[in-house]
Amino acid sequence: MAQVRALIWVVIIISNLPGYFCENYSDVQTLIDDLLQGYSTYLVPKKNQQETIKVEMEFSLKALNKFDVVDGKLTVVAAITLKWRDDLIVWNPRPNKNISDLYLPLSRVWSPNLYLMNCAEEFLIYKGNPDTKEVEFSSQGNTRLFFMGILTTTCTSDATFYPNDLHHCQIYFSTLMSASKLRMELPSVDTLNFETNGEWILSNLTPGVEFMESKNTDRVIISVTLQRRMLFHMITIVTPVVFLGLINVVVFKLPVDSGERMSFAMTVLLSFAVYMTLIADKMPQTSNTTPVFCIYLMVMLVSSTFITFVTTYSIICHHTKNNVIRPSFNQLSKLCSNDEKHLLGKPPPPPEVDSDNLSSLGISVTPRDSPSTKKEGPKHVDKTMKRIDKSSFLLFSLIYIVSTALLFWIILGR
Repeated sequence: MAQVRALIWVVIIISNLPGYFCENYSDVQTLIDDLLQGYSTYLVPKKNQQETIKVEMEFSLKALNKFDVVDGKLTVVAAITLKWRDDLIVWNPRPNKNISDLYLPLSRVWSPNLYLMNCAEEFLIYKGNPDTKEVEFSSQGNTRLFFMGILTTTCTSDATFYPNDLHHCQIYFSTLMSASKLRMELPSVDTLNFETNGEWILSNLTPGVEFMESKNTDRVIISVTLQRRMLFHMITIVTPVVFLGLINVVVFKLPVDSGERMSFAMTVLLSFAVYMTLIADKMPQTSNTTPVFCIYLMVMLVSSTFITFVTTYSIICHHTKNNVIRPSFNQLSKLCSNDEKHLLGKPPPPPEVDSDNLSSLGISVTPRDSPSTKKEGPKHVDKTMKRIDKSSFLLFSLIYIVSTALLFWIILGR
């Protein structure tokens, strides 16, 4: 009797050992056929159709492909896992060769369709072959669907503090099913194995679930906060503009006789115009927000325009001064005018009378003004030019210093 009991205990222990009943192909196929008999992929897998199925979503951000500030598009690589409980695909592993897990084709079971609500390209997230994609089932009915994809969403950019700008983007998911049938849950998001981006820093990633009353459905919200790495833009864009504005006021220190004032002023003005075009291609084409750097560039462009006007005026004053200093040009013009009148038949002017002869005859002659009195005009013009250059240099230097200080104070103090 004891031997019989011992034999029974040995059989029970062996039967409970894993792998005693090893499943083969026919066993798994038979179990799948039994579970899917009468199964409908169009109905929510609840025995009581009045119950609500809960779908838990797990979101993992793997990489940030591109963020287009001009077009307002965010492209990311993400891994998404959907979990729910299927009341119809449940079995007992013991009489079924200890089969505890099954992988069924997506096309043969019910699964929630996940849509990207603010999509820029694809609306339905999973676009693969449902016959090859597998869904994992446990014997208790716990279901797991995993897939990865490239998501391109719209994002309203705000480049006010460029190049130290911060952008808040949202990624919206929804199944578009009624809340009475399906409710969404998003416990957390993670950035495991996230690949660092060279242009943007992932500052924050927060999840959330929102109920849309107008559509009577749940919407999953994933907020992504991106901050630009500004070192490259500071070196290649901001710094050249700042130094270009610095040398813009140096034009008033150039000698007018060198003849380089006008070309120098026009070169700087054209440089600002070129930079304005380059910056416009990097900014969003919208008037909702205006970048502070664009305002600074416009101030520098307007300042350079006025500097060009003042430079033109100083050159005109310089040439006017030279005409006064050299009266020989005036005498030459008078001689030319006299010859022209003689050729036209007009009587020539009376000859000059010798003042000594007139004095001997008792006629007084009033002497002309000495040339020394005519030199007061050039001196006055020269002082006026120096005063204009000095005051213009101080004024535009003050504009440059104040504008540059405000630019860095606003951008870096965001």
